[in-house]
Amino acid sequence: MTDTPNQPGKGPLLSNKANITDLHQRNLSNFEIDKAALSLIVQTAVNVELFTIPLYMTTMYSIQGMHQVTGQNDMYKGRLWPGGAPTYKPQTENATAFNTIFSVFIEEMLHLQLASNLANLLGITPKFTYLSPAPGYAWDCYNNNSTVLPGIVDFKDCKPEYNGINYNNIRVKLDDLNYTQNDLFLAIEAPEEDSKGRIKEEYRDKYIHTAPLKGWRPGVQLPMFGSIGMMYQLIWDYLEITYIDDNGLESTLFEKMYSPSSLQQDIFNTVSKGHPYMEFQGLETTVAGWLPEKAKELVFKLISAITDQGEGADIIKTMRGPAMLQAVQETYRASDTALKADYPSYTDTGVKTESTHAYARFSNGALDHYERFLEIREDIESGKIVTWPIWHNKVRTGPDKWTADDLKTASYEDTPPLPTAEDIAAALNRLNSPNGTTDIADTKRQANYKQFCEIATGAIAGITTVLDQYWQNSSVGFPFPSMGGSGDRLMMCWAVFGQVPDLSVPVQVRKTDGKTLYHACQGVDLSDGASPDSTCASAEIYHNCRGSNTCKAEGGCGFVQQVGQSKSCGSSVMVSKVAEPLCGGPTPPKDSKLYSAPGDNVCGSFGGCAVPISASQIYPVIAQTPEGRNITLGTMELNDFEKQADGTYKTVPLPDGSNKITFKTGQLVHDIAWEAYTKVLESRQKPVPAKPKTSDIRLVFPPST
Repeated sequence: MTDTPNQPGKGPLLSNKANITDLHQRNLSNFEIDKAALSLIVQTAVNVELFTIPLYMTTMYSIQGMHQVTGQNDMYKGRLWPGGAPTYKPQTENATAFNTIFSVFIEEMLHLQLASNLANLLGITPKFTYLSPAPGYAWDCYNNNSTVLPGIVDFKDCKPEYNGINYNNIRVKLDDLNYTQNDLFLAIEAPEEDSKGRIKEEYRDKYIHTAPLKGWRPGVQLPMFGSIGMMYQLIWDYLEITYIDDNGLESTLFEKMYSPSSLQQDIFNTVSKGHPYMEFQGLETTVAGWLPEKAKELVFKLISAITDQGEGADIIKTMRGPAMLQAVQETYRASDTALKADYPSYTDTGVKTESTHAYARFSNGALDHYERFLEIREDIESGKIVTWPIWHNKVRTGPDKWTADDLKTASYEDTPPLPTAEDIAAALNRLNSPNGTTDIADTKRQANYKQFCEIATGAIAGITTVLDQYWQNSSVGFPFPSMGGSGDRLMMCWAVFGQVPDLSVPVQVRKTDGKTLYHACQGVDLSDGASPDSTCASAEIYHNCRGSNTCKAEGGCGFVQQVGQSKSCGSSVMVSKVAEPLCGGPTPPKDSKLYSAPGDNVCGSFGGCAVPISASQIYPVIAQTPEGRNITLGTMELNDFEKQADGTYKTVPLPDGSNKITFKTGQLVHDIAWEAYTKVLESRQKPVPAKPKTSDIRLVFPPST
């Protein structure tokens, strides 16, 4: 049997009686077994922290609401799109609940970072596609019949009701914000005493364990841990194991596994021009380079931060003396001052205002996750929270649910080339009611819904596949745009259909033999024999960030970047640099400041952002010089993909005189993509087709900034 993290109901029944001798006077011959066990437990921690992110995010975006797309510009003045967003001093129960779950969601990202850094620190390569394996990256761990929190507990083994939670009703599924779903969240974040007390007596030995795990050997499934706190307690205790060799010398498991030069990644405490302060002023969010004792102390502090934020529980340090490391709640809270500087908010005219991100996080930071979900329960019980299913079924009941007024503020104006609010409202209605009725079984409606689910799964796959690289390669950037883009895709499924995004619908499997050119932009298909139609993009490549795209011609419909810059996900505003040699393509001149054209993803990470591309997506400031000067006009270099005798494609530049086009701030991204596409067709001496009518799916998706 292959060693894998824990699975439900498997593994030996273990004693729950602590043995201090096993922990501190262990024979060195047990090292390899202990190392294998700890490696699987740490991967389980990565799994669990990752598992909660789509779960909480999906429910968060089920809360009915509207948002504006803002930034340091007035590109989308007076326009609203479906979906909630953090709010400064919220005035409604919906806005308050969104803020609360948003604060939990962000801290779960922190926990995932800390668990992943711990893995690398111990020489364990964390894997982020364990719960959504290829092909298709489908998330089958969430379903209407599941009672299993992976690696932690099967809720069927719990008492029917405990401390106000009905465990008989809990299902580990994606759902809107309702009473039972909130009970699931309370059960996940339950304090340690509740986690122990809820287990039926006959199953207690199945879940309550001490380190080292009694009777466990490589090849045997890990037991389940009963609670997230128990899992981290076991990690803590394993790191405290002290070995005695034949000469009586001591060494710890942590010392023997510790890699002081390990890659540590950080998205919270890094400092840059756009993120001037560390968010957690009292917490080291990475651990590397320290002597073993100091490093272990920092690891224990990070573990305490996770459990203190989540279930409000301290980790008890099992040691030779009666000492205990207490979590200091203030230490583990993000700084309000730092958050306001790191995440500024703007009005739709580009004026800086109070930070909604900072308010949502800091105002909830004093409460652990369990307490935050208790507060949400009160609002659910009051019946004041409106989700998208309620909005579709009770608030708006006809086929024409959306009106143009839903998408406007008082300052709205029709501003070409942007689609009108009337156009977008009509597209929202057509997608949900293709035949003009409320028949949920309509075949076209079902096809639309499936496509939205594929897009949502692909967007999340675009995150997890990049994370598999991110913790192994320091040159890979964190997929920030993918995080925001995946939220857009989840919220739009809720808003359009009033149904949960089904992440078990897989992404269609792409071919990797180099003989297929996929297209990321509506109608912009450069493969042989292709003709433009109303399709959004190849279904195999739903992603929303450069770095998560891997095939030629795949990433062409988003933001541009400078030719020669092979980058992973990052800001849409690129710093102007001298180009470097292309991966698999022509080498640009040393003084080149050309930009990549739509469709010209000559190799992985050269593409732009967002599939599908919003019909409202316009170019912001194109680039910024090191001195801070905005560049609003740029030149694109055009390439073609020439089919070879073996069926693969070779990247070739277009002839001089036809190999460049200009673009500027304020132009529609798809317009430039189409212009680049037609230039390639003209170079091939092929007829240029009529530009396809903007698809409904592109009309309804909000732009990114």
